[in-house]
Parts: sequence; structure tokens; C-alpha cells
Amino acid sequence: MFKKFLFLMAAMAVFSGGGVAAQSLEPDFEGEVMGVFPDGSAKKLEKHNVRMRTGTGVYIAGFAASKSKTKVIIDGGSASVRFRSGEPVALVVRAQDNKADPMSIVRVFRMKANKKQRSAVISAVGTFSVSSNEMDYLPFSAKKYGESSYYLTFDKTPAGEYGVIVSNPNNVDEKMVIVSTFAIDDAVKTEQE
Repeated sequence: MFKKFLFLMAAMAVFSGGGVAAQSLEPDFEGEVMGVFPDGSAKKLEKHNVRMRTGTGVYIAGFAASKSKTKVIIDGGSASVRFRSGEPVALVVRAQDNKADPMSIVRVFRMKANKKQRSAVISAVGTFSVSSNEMDYLPFSAKKYGESSYYLTFDKTPAGEYGVIVSNPNNVDEKMVIVSTFAIDDAVKTEQE
């Protein structure tokens, strides 16, 4: 009888939450990103190994000018994790630690998309110009989260396909670029469909 009583008490503690630890939104591995929805639910963003493409040769005002652009290209025209424009968008980004300024290691950028792929120009070097970065960044605010992550929020959430790159400032030789992806849908278009 006493054993049944203990079993029932343990079961009640588990079901009432007394024996369950609060679930953290912090991703398991460095470089992973979780999308946090307005209702508090979360989903891990897809990670992609990207292809890099460099193209040259641009004509400006009748003159041949050597200009080289480097793009990151991701197969597939749309991300599976989708938010709605006008609603709060938040990301939890796992880094090596959360001691560095997140602006120096996290890049959230807009990509051009078609049915087959998404892409963004990461650098452009020309004969008459210095190297430049043509990425369209999405500004964010950040605070420390958990042991090694940052919680990012965005003041503006324009519709589009986006990528997130998390760099490691302690790793000088980063040969592989991993991009996590999400999208923000136009709320008006979504309601009409």
C-alpha cells in the first residue's frame, strides 16, 4: 500500500511539473539557430552548406570595368521556418560563448530568391572601387541567453528570405560557410491566400 502511495505521489509530481525541468530554447550545437514564434514555440532553422560563385566582367557607361562579385548560393527557393511580417520575430543563436559582441559574429541578411535557389552577394571588388559588402543586413538587438547563446529581436520584419551566418572569432581558418535560413511572409498576402 505504501509503495502505491509513493508511486502516485511521484506521478502527480511529474504531471504537475514538479519533476520536469523547464525546457531551454538554447540549441545543442555551436552555430545552430532556433526560431522563436510569438506563441513561445520554437523550431530549429535548417542549416545549409553553401556554394560560392564568383563572376566577373561588368560594363559601365561604355567602358569595360573589371568587377568581381562573390555570391553564396543555397539550393531551394524557400525556407521551411516561416514567420509573418508585423509579428515579433526572435532567434536564439548558439555561439562558442556569449562573451563577444554579437554584432561581430552574427550576420542576418536578406537573400534574393527564385523557385530553384536563394543567393546573396557577399563581396564585390572592382577596378575603380575598393572591395565592398553588398549584403542587405537585418538589424537586430541582442541579449545573452543561456550558457553560450544570444537572443536576437528585430525592430523591423520586412517580408523576404533570410540567412544567418554565425562565425567563430577564435577560428581564423573558416573554410566552410554554413547558413541557417528562415523567411518572413507578407502578412497581407498570407491572409489573401
